[in-house]
Amino acid sequence: MKIFTPPALLQAGLIGGTCSRHAGSLKEAADQARVLTPLGIPPQRMLHLHQIHSDVLLSFSSADQCSSFSNQPCTDADGWVFAPAPTGWGATIITADCVPFFVWAQDGSAWALSHCGWRGVVQQLPLKTIQALQACTRQPLYCWAGPHIQTCCFEVQQDTACQFPPQTIIRRKEKLFVDLNAAIRLQLEQAAMELERCFFSYDCTCCDKENFFSWRRDHQRNMLLSFIYKP
Repeated sequence: MKIFTPPALLQAGLIGGTCSRHAGSLKEAADQARVLTPLGIPPQRMLHLHQIHSDVLLSFSSADQCSSFSNQPCTDADGWVFAPAPTGWGATIITADCVPFFVWAQDGSAWALSHCGWRGVVQQLPLKTIQALQACTRQPLYCWAGPHIQTCCFEVQQDTACQFPPQTIIRRKEKLFVDLNAAIRLQLEQAAMELERCFFSYDCTCCDKENFFSWRRDHQRNMLLSFIYKP
């Protein structure tokens, strides 16, 4: 199994990234535990949500909040904000073409992780994720858009394309393709992020069958795990 992660995330003292398909589909918490335990991450300290392609973020600032939430049924939402991030807790999202969007403070004192499908990007979830951390810390922020479907494969119809900024749409032989990285970059600029601290994966989940599951390619509900944990 590979874990795709930017070095700056690890340098902040956090453990996280996106797991390759070699670990199998990691939709369920029990399956995720097989991956997390060998990394020294206690699965019972990882929070889960029910993703609904929204712009809803859940916020936590203490271990007590995390513990209380972990004993409740999954909540509908699409992202996490841990600020200040309690030690010994983390959270997960799952994707299969959507963008796993990671944000963290330089010293690891705060972090956020969101599931940005194309609907989430249209609803400005990357921007809202950044702004949620900006409101909680003065530390320099870093971000990473993890592996997702790229412009080579993300063909859309006009009714979807018209919801994106024109400069993020690519036309090829009368077909329309969306550049999700470009759409996210525009939102980072709106948030006044310094782009040298913003990283983008150009691994295509749809093209790279060896490393990734893809809903667009396979039409099966196999899922990739993305996570952040503060040891």
